[in-house]
Amino acid sequence: MLWFERPPLSRWLAGALLVAVAAWSELAPPSTAAVPYLAVDVPAGTRIESEHLTYREVPSGVVPEVEPKGGVAATDLRAGDPLVPSMLSEVSVPDGWLLIEAPVPDHAPPGTSAVAVVLGEDSPPREIPARVVDRGEADAFGDSRGTIAVPAEAVGEAAAAVADGRLVVGVGTGSG
Repeated sequence: MLWFERPPLSRWLAGALLVAVAAWSELAPPSTAAVPYLAVDVPAGTRIESEHLTYREVPSGVVPEVEPKGGVAATDLRAGDPLVPSMLSEVSVPDGWLLIEAPVPDHAPPGTSAVAVVLGEDSPPREIPARVVDRGEADAFGDSRGTIAVPAEAVGEAAAAVADGRLVVGVGTGSG
């Protein structure tokens, strides 16, 4: 007889457990991480110190992790912005110099003094003082790109030369 059968308690229990786990996963607060934010405006070339930072809790994975201690501001940074790796450099940039992406020799470490040579079609090459800020990875063709700092008055010419493939960066080999 139908009314003498045992009720399906194990299925009811499994269903209730499944509903409880689903509700917990929806309603549980997300995991958070302390992320450094800028407490004050920081000019380019300034070494980031603890007095420049404040920490805020944000959901994990929203902002890339960065180790701010010892880094140098690559550009002018505004108070209230989260500090991300692209805002930092290993070397200080001289006042009035700007950053551009350019072909950088793969043996040039950050901080190396360099010369950016703009090759002219009908004019002699022009040399621009530069400093290697970051050395990028080599691409599939063996060319390496990185970031160099150049004086502000030469950044337009240097950037146009990079776009046209007419900029060459020369660095010293050092003594040793």
